[in-house]
Amino acid sequence: MNSIESLYAAMRGAAHVLDWEGSAGLRPFACQTSEALARYFSCSHASLWLLDGIPGHYQLRCLGSFEAEDGPSRQPAVCDQQAYPGYFDTLLTDGVFRCEDACTDPRLFGLTPPTWRSMLDMAGQINGRTVGVLALGQRGSPRVWTRREELDLRRATAKTCLRLHGLHMALETV
Repeated sequence: MNSIESLYAAMRGAAHVLDWEGSAGLRPFACQTSEALARYFSCSHASLWLLDGIPGHYQLRCLGSFEAEDGPSRQPAVCDQQAYPGYFDTLLTDGVFRCEDACTDPRLFGLTPPTWRSMLDMAGQINGRTVGVLALGQRGSPRVWTRREELDLRRATAKTCLRLHGLHMALETV
């Protein structure tokens, strides 16, 4: 991994599009942030999601993603809580979903084939409410995510969700 400061610099660079374009810049911001995350964590995939809905009927909506390998993403654009209850329960309760091997993880039972072999997803909260998720994925063989990777993703998620919240607040005052 590179220095965490290089990740933060790339994320700040991506955020400039929000300053200039507001919500119209959301997709480019999400894609650029995802690319910076995939490169920093040396993983196959990274994405940024917004949480919508009500308890029991939440949806994660993908704002943008980056694939380190050629080819289109195999992930859905929207993930429903009812389709992935083990994932949502863990993510919303613990704030993190860490999975070294999706093929054997009971929380993902019924998900065939899994999009990613390994996942590290972090929920971002503002005022105690989950607003977004940064997701990392690894194709191929299982991956053991380190404590350092989890901490770094937690920090990146906090910064990203604060930025999204700031955009939301600015749009409400217009």
